[in-house]
This record gives sequence, C-alpha cells and structure tokens, in this order.
Amino acid sequence: MRFVTMSAALLIQPAPLVDLWHCQPAGVSPGAQCFNDSMVQCGHPRFYGERPNRRRPRLDAATTSGTMPWQEAGLEPSAPRGDVAGQSFRDSVARLMDDVDELVARTVAFGDEQRPPYAVVPRSAIEASVRMNLETVRNSLLAGSPVIDDRDVEALTIRVDERLGQGLRVEDGIQGWRKSIGVIQERFIEIAAEQDVDVAEVLNAVRVLWQLSDLMTNQMTGLFRSRQLTGALRHSQLRAEFLDKVLAGGLPVPEVHARGEELGLDTTIDYLTVKAGTGQGASVEVLRRRLETRATDLLVVADGYCFGLLSGPIGVLAGEDVVALGPAAPLPEVAGSFELATRIYDWMRRHGVRGRRRIEDIGWRLAVDRDAAVTSLLLRRYRAPLDSMGEFGALIWRSVRAYVSADKSVARAAEALVVHQNTLRYRLARFTEITGANLDSADTLLEVAWALAADPDETI
Repeated sequence: MRFVTMSAALLIQPAPLVDLWHCQPAGVSPGAQCFNDSMVQCGHPRFYGERPNRRRPRLDAATTSGTMPWQEAGLEPSAPRGDVAGQSFRDSVARLMDDVDELVARTVAFGDEQRPPYAVVPRSAIEASVRMNLETVRNSLLAGSPVIDDRDVEALTIRVDERLGQGLRVEDGIQGWRKSIGVIQERFIEIAAEQDVDVAEVLNAVRVLWQLSDLMTNQMTGLFRSRQLTGALRHSQLRAEFLDKVLAGGLPVPEVHARGEELGLDTTIDYLTVKAGTGQGASVEVLRRRLETRATDLLVVADGYCFGLLSGPIGVLAGEDVVALGPAAPLPEVAGSFELATRIYDWMRRHGVRGRRRIEDIGWRLAVDRDAAVTSLLLRRYRAPLDSMGEFGALIWRSVRAYVSADKSVARAAEALVVHQNTLRYRLARFTEITGANLDSADTLLEVAWALAADPDETI
C-alpha cells in the first residue's frame, strides 16, 4: 500500500510545483483507499494521522533518479470530483462566509508584517477585497471547480486600479491576493475539521483553490501589466503635451507650475532648453536617455529628434550627436529659449556641425540665415564673380576663408592650406582685383565673413 502525505505549510501555499494533494495508486478511483483517515496526512489535527517515526517525503523535490517522489511511487493526479458536495461541506462554506471579521484580521496582520508596501492600503480596502475574494471562493468551492465570471473580472479590474493608485507594484498585488486566498484556505480547513467534512472533499477543495489562485493570478498579472502600459503611455503623452505648450508659450504661469510639479519638474530653478538629433541610423531614444539624466529633466522624442528641458549640464555625447542648447530661463519663460535652440539646431544641421552649441559658440553667424536679402546681396558681391573661374575661383574662395579664419595671419593661413605664403598673397590679390574687396576695411571684412558664413562649406 502506498501513502500520500501533506503538510500544513503546503496546504496554505497557493501554487505548488506539483499537485500532490490528489495523488493515488494507479487504478484506484478518487475517494477510495488513498483518501481514508489512516492514510492521508494534512496540516490540521482533524486530518493529521501522522505516525511519529514516519518520514514525510518532500513534495517539491526530485529524487536522485530525476523523478518526483509521487512518480516513483506509481501515483497519478486524481481527476476533479464530479459528485455533489455533502451537507457538512456546504455548512463549512456557509460558516466561512460568516467569518469575514476573522479573515480580515488575519489578512491585515499579514499586511502589517509586509509594511511597506501595504501601509498605503487602508483597512476598509482590505476588508472589501476579502469580501470579494470570499464570494469567488464560495462559488468555486460549491461548483467543485474555479468559477470566474464577468463580475469577478470587473471587481478585480477595479481593485487593480486602486492598488496602482496606491503605488503598489504588480508583485505586491499578486502577493496580497495569494496571501488572502491562503488565509481563506487555512480557515476553511479549520472549519472543515470542526464540521467533520470528508477528507476527500477537503482535498478537492484545496485543489480548487489552487487552480482558482493560478487563474486569478494570471488575470491580475495581465491587468497590472495592461494598466501599467496604459499609464506609461498616458504619462508619456502628458509629458509631450506639456512640452509642446510650455515651449510654445501657451500656458498661464500658475498652470505651468502646477503641471510642471506633477511631472516632477523643479519650478524654482531655471531650465536649459534643448533640441538634439544624431547620425543616420543611430537611435534618438538612446540620445534622449543620455541627455535626460536627472529626475527634474524632461525630454521627449519627436520625428527624428528629441527636445525638452534640462535642469543641469549635459554629459558626454557620441561623435554624431547634434545638440543645440537655448539659454537658461524660468519655466514659464522657456519659449524664447527654445526658439533660439531650434534656430541653433537648424543652423548646425545645415552646416554639418556636430557636438553641442549655444548662441555664444555661434554668435553673429546665426543671423546670416535669418536675413535672406543681405545674404543674397553679399553672395552676389563676393562669391558669384568667382564661380565663372572654375577650380581657380574655388581655390581663391578657400584661401579667403583660411585668411579670415586665421584673423588675417598670412603665415597661419598658408600653413593651414599647405601652400607657400607668396601663393596665398597672390590669391588674395586676385580676390581683391576680381571683387573690388578691400580686406583691410573692417566693413568689407565683416561682409566677406558674412558671405563665408552663408556658404554651405562653412563650419565652426
């Protein structure tokens, strides 16, 4: 004759590795020999027929042969009971339903042990959860199998939303649910012992509660994940909406402060505005994460670039990053700063400039793209006459650029061009001859520099 053993600790575990509660000798029907009082051992004195010298096998560990103990014993899981529950079983379920206060007290005691996170859950919410769990347990126990209807799902959805609002994680919610079912199961076994319920019915009830726990855990996990994803998307949407409005100057000051604080911004400090992109094929999201290094930063990804607010300096950039920074400003006044950051970013893109740039790094060059009439005039005056000269005209233009960039130092400009100084002087003379430009005049030099800055080859 083979034996099946159970421990009190395992009776209250919601999801065992192996369903050993209903193991039985092969070929023996459920409720026959293996379910009599002398053979079945469980965690409550009513069912505990344990013999002092008998060593109970570990139900969750494989033997040296790699099989589970119940497999070596030739046992197999029993099928679910199909017969109608006895009156004592029904009476036990009814008593369980009347025991709300005791179940709430035990569940609250568990919450006290786990604080935090359960410190944020009021007793009234725990009591409501226990009542909902009891309803589901009663329906399942009387049916002989897990019963989850639309009302259970709706109630669970409301509960998940409440727990998320109280700051609990999915792990916390599942732990609370499993413990609640464990408390209910433990109390049911106590009542069943007092009511002299048939052992087979108790074991079948435990099986039902295990299955119910697994089903509800899966349901709860899906709801938590769905709500968290929805919440994350909504949070991302709120961030983008706020940035769009605050950077456009479209929010009143009180609303800027209120919504900024909701998003974790420090409304007492000045913020840098930023617009940034990166190289072809590189991830803009990765760039956003490199820039948003503080809890008080706020950036979002748009179409091929990211933009937002920085509460401090930026760190190391990749070689292909293009980062334009507007000047620091109070949160309600960042619209002007972001307009400037956008101009800097566009200028960097047009001229192929990488790295980070502020207005201080670019200066008057940023104005070149803004005044098309002046730019067109100066390009016609100083650049167009060289176009008809082909390659030699291009050499003259590059020589003028090197000369201006070297602060009119012939020696340094010639070195940069890798030519003799006399060669450079000849090219500069030809430029004056062709365009009439006097490079010793401050006004002319500024005009030439403007024309150079408007050229697509200009970089700084």
